[in-house]
Amino acid sequence: MAKKRKNQNQQAQQDDGRIFMQRLQKNLEFFKKRRPGIYKMLANMQLQRVELVVTPGKDDVDMVANGKSCYRGLAKEYSLEEADKVLQENPESKKIRTFAPPWETSYQKENFVDQILRRIVKESPVKPSTFKGYIRGNMFPSMVFLGCGLGYHIDALTKKIPIINGIIIEREPEKFAVSLYTVDWEEICSRFSRKGFSLTFAIGKADQPEQIRRLVSQYMTKDVPFYPFFSTYYNHLADIDLAKGVMENANDLAVIAANWSNYDNELMRLSNTAHNIRRGGYFLPRPDAMEQKKPLVVVGSGPSLDKRIESLKEVRDQVVVVSAGTALRPLLAHGVTPDYHAELDPAYLIYQLLSDIGEERIRDIPLLAVNEVNPFVPTLFDNVFYYFKSDNMQPALLDLSEHSFSNCNPTVTNAALSIGHALGFRTIYLFGTDYGFESADKDHSSKSVYGDETDSAIAEDIQKRVQATVKKRRVFKTPSVDGGTVLTRNDYYSAKRSVEELIYRLKSSGTPPQIFNCADGAVIDGAQWLPESEFREQFVGSKKEDVFDALETFKELAEPLSIGAFDEALEDVHKELERLCDLHAKTLKAARLQGRRDLCALVNDIRERINVIHPRPGKTIVTGDQRMAHQLLKGSLQHFLYVGACHGMACEDDDVVDFERCWEQGFLEFLSRVPKHYAKVMLEQRPLFDDPWAKRFIGDRDPEFDSGAGS
Repeated sequence: MAKKRKNQNQQAQQDDGRIFMQRLQKNLEFFKKRRPGIYKMLANMQLQRVELVVTPGKDDVDMVANGKSCYRGLAKEYSLEEADKVLQENPESKKIRTFAPPWETSYQKENFVDQILRRIVKESPVKPSTFKGYIRGNMFPSMVFLGCGLGYHIDALTKKIPIINGIIIEREPEKFAVSLYTVDWEEICSRFSRKGFSLTFAIGKADQPEQIRRLVSQYMTKDVPFYPFFSTYYNHLADIDLAKGVMENANDLAVIAANWSNYDNELMRLSNTAHNIRRGGYFLPRPDAMEQKKPLVVVGSGPSLDKRIESLKEVRDQVVVVSAGTALRPLLAHGVTPDYHAELDPAYLIYQLLSDIGEERIRDIPLLAVNEVNPFVPTLFDNVFYYFKSDNMQPALLDLSEHSFSNCNPTVTNAALSIGHALGFRTIYLFGTDYGFESADKDHSSKSVYGDETDSAIAEDIQKRVQATVKKRRVFKTPSVDGGTVLTRNDYYSAKRSVEELIYRLKSSGTPPQIFNCADGAVIDGAQWLPESEFREQFVGSKKEDVFDALETFKELAEPLSIGAFDEALEDVHKELERLCDLHAKTLKAARLQGRRDLCALVNDIRERINVIHPRPGKTIVTGDQRMAHQLLKGSLQHFLYVGACHGMACEDDDVVDFERCWEQGFLEFLSRVPKHYAKVMLEQRPLFDDPWAKRFIGDRDPEFDSGAGS
């Protein structure tokens, strides 16, 4: 009898093992076919920290991670009870209280896109005084699963209620790998296969807070506005560090949503490029395998530059100096001429700032300017070399993508750092990159255009213009290099974070640089702070005979801009805009907008479409004109989705359908007007001095704007 029972146990164990292995193979085949990126991560993974525990004769299982039981042998039971608890804690009547919708003040620019968005928001029944949160109804617009575990809770919840936008975050990939034995991922994913539904997997190794933030940002930025505006968070197994990282990233993304690019901004950049290309000249292709012996000093115009400048002057012959944007004026005022100057901003303001310095003082300095720089700027320099950014579609339009530089946005400091590293500099010092200030009255070098020692008429006018905007920005504290705190603003803080991300990427490259922070402002993660005395010590005994000639280096690397088929490419962009706008209009008209679920499905469907560019029907590759048209439209499309989803989800039941009609009408108007507007600006080939688009600040009135049209 005992022998028979033993044989039965062995048979049961073999049957259980066969079931788990069959499920594993089925899941691997599914991911290989449908999610190849996940399959690639899983295919050769060796489980070292996590294991599945199956006890013969028991209906439940366990997972052991880092030597500790996660479920105490009751994974299914625990997960099913937990899923029921999440539903109980989030009834239909419970509002989602995250971030407020955009209001009329978000769309005050004088262009037809802001005009339409402003009108939609104005007609919305949701006002700042009445907004109490988002109403989810009989579905979850966004569910963020913090932790995959064995997947039972995800399987259970997705069976019980529709989820429009699902996000699964797992910072221990081995846990996700083990779930392939326990749940049917093809079946789970099938619940998101309906039109307008989506499931994002954010899976990657992340032990430290910064790694968690990068994991979340890498995968979830494209899910805005669903994450973070409408998200319900399901924290499986109470991962506190993961929850903290997700919430911190949510705060960042809420700010990003308000600052997406837009059609007007992108069109101004393309118009600038058209003028620069037609003038001709040279561009700097991204070089390979260069190495410089001298260190590079990237100079910004932060307030600490004034007190640090003497130490820089002492070692001037031993370093290469690049002035970044507004740093050129204070450098020259302090008697330091940079080896070359870098510009990123496309606004006419840059021409005014540089002109105010004095053409005779800057003409001999080599200019390294982004291709979309204001076309008047190159007229001030004798030696101009354009560069292209890889996070921009204009290089694709010119078939120059392989020659572009990565990570140049959003500030010229990023561009100077990225290009400097590509040029072969492996030791880089940052001066005047404070990203903060001790006093709100002194947030720049005193000799910069924003400083108190600059008194020209243009500088005074610019200071008034900028200060009116700056005063509206929130000031807060951030850690400083001396162990205390300094004041900062959202724009400075965002720029700091972007530089930190760039430094992380550069240090993760095959040729990691040493980067030192020689500014006395905010802490810059990844850049060791050097007090003035330690900076000087870096050059004791260093060689002075090493030479770097920026002009000769750029001339050797530079290639001529090909005017060739550029104007024909602009015509192709126009045709693609017509095609895309027509496709989006058909999608809107075909949608059944009778409530929140319909709205969420439509918004999520369009959101997914604008995050991926597919070849045209019958073609196998994505063309440059497709990429450019996509870039022109994407930011404004995101704003329409943002406004529609946020206000629609905040409407009371009786108001939802009426608002949806208002939003749809405005959206269709935008799509109908874009191609004609583009043709007028880009295809008429206006001479530079007659083109009002060449004399604009970012956010200035659209020269084609008719305030009475469509109002």
